[in-house]
Amino acid sequence: MVNLRQITLNPELHLRDGRIIRSFADALMLLREHEARPGIDDRDEVLHQIERARNRAQQQRAVEAFFAWARELDLIASPRKGAS
Repeated sequence: MVNLRQITLNPELHLRDGRIIRSFADALMLLREHEARPGIDDRDEVLHQIERARNRAQQQRAVEAFFAWARELDLIASPRKGAS
């Protein structure tokens, strides 16, 4: 079984609440926190993509879907001025 902690996101994703999503394991944790919300977004599909990603191409598509989902819900922090 794939260790989801070892699949890292580059760049890491900084959330508005101060958390940083660095790995697939972190992404799954955030997706599961949103489980209580009714099916108004693509959360389930993104969750399954991450869980089922076995090769680099699938992992890349899963990361892109996760970033899009987080953007859609306005979870991503705005870049800080002066940050590179």
